[in-house]
Amino acid sequence: MWIHKLKNRLQHTPFLLRLFISGHFISRLGDSLYSFAVPWISYELTGSALVMGSLYAVSVLPVVLFGPFVGVYVDRWDRKKLMIGIDLARMVLVALLPVLHTFDLLTLGWLYATGFTLSLLTMAYEVSIVAITPDLASGDLTQANSGIQTVNQLADMLGPAFAGGLTAILGAINILWLDVLSFGLVLFMLTQLPANRKSKRIMTNVFKEMKDGLHWLTQHSVNLALSIQAAVGNFGYSAAYSVLTYYLITVFHLNSNQVGINYSLLAAGGVIGSIGIVALDKRYARGKLITSLLIVGFIGFMFAALCPVWFAPGIGFAIVGACNVGWSIITASIRQETVPAHLLGRVLSFSRVITRTAMPAGALLGGLLSGTLHPATVFLLAAFAKLIEVVIAYLSPIRKLI
Repeated sequence: MWIHKLKNRLQHTPFLLRLFISGHFISRLGDSLYSFAVPWISYELTGSALVMGSLYAVSVLPVVLFGPFVGVYVDRWDRKKLMIGIDLARMVLVALLPVLHTFDLLTLGWLYATGFTLSLLTMAYEVSIVAITPDLASGDLTQANSGIQTVNQLADMLGPAFAGGLTAILGAINILWLDVLSFGLVLFMLTQLPANRKSKRIMTNVFKEMKDGLHWLTQHSVNLALSIQAAVGNFGYSAAYSVLTYYLITVFHLNSNQVGINYSLLAAGGVIGSIGIVALDKRYARGKLITSLLIVGFIGFMFAALCPVWFAPGIGFAIVGACNVGWSIITASIRQETVPAHLLGRVLSFSRVITRTAMPAGALLGGLLSGTLHPATVFLLAAFAKLIEVVIAYLSPIRKLI
């Protein structure tokens, strides 16, 4: 049924947005292969859960360090040209890893450096996606964001399943070539997009422009509360997600195919959440809906931690993923509806600084805890973070959203 709903939604989507979504699906499918392969490669190199967690943490640092600068240039530059340049750069970086491996030069340092740089480029790309969506959509931003998130999650669902089987056949390092291919294919889609609308604002000092974005965010109580809420949730989720592969390998002793099934279950939850949120958004007040999503997410983490079945983590994370994706779609729509277009890149970037700052700490803590305690303890930590998010929703203007 959800496939029929997805097909029907795409048929009623404007052509340019449909083209963009199709190309974005290819790109995300490749990204999901990379996300599966790199933790596996790091485990083969070191066998360390802490290293796996630290790789995830390092990939978040560029958002914290350079997010405000990225936002300024996303607002300044033609977003189409920016996205094309980023796509080419990411293609080269991913290709570098299997090339280094071929010559026996791949080390942990290269994984850190590549992950850091890719994260910086991906941040600019993702901010550009949110900023360009209103130009491609025709009115219903929630439905447009839902379409993008649906293919995101569909790719994340299919990618690990493919990656698990391909890793068993080709090895984790070689499936990175498929990610390289995906970047090449998506270039065609990007060339078909229109240039973004020219901004009539006068270019000023970069730091002045950064200050304008931060000032707007801090003065808008709903957007600020959503950012703080997301920071707490990201801390917990990063801790849990960063040790998921380690948990599946060491506790349940799963092979690559079974690990892939768990990740596919996670992404399936995201697909369901991205499709269902449109109807829920039309039926319920956003304040109540956001709170309900957080409570159900708490239940998902508890299930992943306490159920002793090898696919239980996948089901638990699927529940969390459905709620997180629904939350993200609603939040993206709120920002697109409330943030002035000429400030959107900067506000989004500063929001990401707030929401992602806690992620490295969460990932590192997850790695440390899983090395000294049972890894399921990390999932309980993530569940507690969800409860804190619920409290924030009740105590902030979020509860008044309609």
